[in-house]
Amino acid sequence: MENLKKNNYGATFKRSPIFYIVTRIVVIFFMIIIIFPLLYTLSLSIRSPDTVYSARFFLIPYEFSFQNYIDAFVNAEQRLKVSFPRMFLNSVVVTSLSVSLIITLSIFSAFAFSHLRFPLKEGLYNVMIASVAMPAQVLLIPLFYIFIYLGIINTYSAVILAYAGFLIPIGILILRMFYEQIPRELTEAGTVDGASDFQLLIRILLPLAKPAIATCIILLFLDTWNEFVYAMIFMQDSTIHTVPVGLAKIGTSRYHVNIGTYSASVMITIIPVMLIFAIFQRWFIAGITMGALKH
Repeated sequence: MENLKKNNYGATFKRSPIFYIVTRIVVIFFMIIIIFPLLYTLSLSIRSPDTVYSARFFLIPYEFSFQNYIDAFVNAEQRLKVSFPRMFLNSVVVTSLSVSLIITLSIFSAFAFSHLRFPLKEGLYNVMIASVAMPAQVLLIPLFYIFIYLGIINTYSAVILAYAGFLIPIGILILRMFYEQIPRELTEAGTVDGASDFQLLIRILLPLAKPAIATCIILLFLDTWNEFVYAMIFMQDSTIHTVPVGLAKIGTSRYHVNIGTYSASVMITIIPVMLIFAIFQRWFIAGITMGALKH
């Protein structure tokens, strides 16, 4: 008798034991590759200074200690003349303002490209999307001189504008694809009822676009929180260093840095990423699978 299984969408398929085993092995293998570096960094961060280079089975410390987390805050202030909480606050400010600006402009721009008619619409859209392929380093020097001319070098505004210029096309791409999958009958019904374009966006499209917006927020947060080059060049004043710049300078310092302390610093910077993913996880999963299945 054939081994059949019916999925949640009514499709029936044959289950192969060999395929089942192989796919699980592959998934477990890649999970180990992805998770092991994180677990190893966590293990290093909770080892005592005397046992930082030794552990059971590579991961289990011989002696647990949270002194590295305390030293992480002290180490940054001694070497960079800026406290770790201050760097953390700088990253939070830059990331939150950048993501808010990008999401807001992307929501309205994607609506214009998907539901409005204006000259050269597709040409402008294609040029904008093609700009995503341009390496960020290409515009580093021109942007530097522009920001000097505007008088915003060594300020939050410099990196926020730079991030917005490069990441808005990604937000528009994701949201336009989602807007276009929403049945036209919904917006047409709203138009018949006398709704304006703004009301169509706010009352019909945005409530349905939560998965796409969550996907954008997570992807944009990761890009801006971990960005290093622009933050290092445009904000050279140590008082406004972001966390990636601070970690890089601590790690390349001419002074000895305890690997356990450095690992603790890295783990602290991962916390916001985990929180953002935990908050938007449900919508993110729905967003990355949108369009894959049609009911």
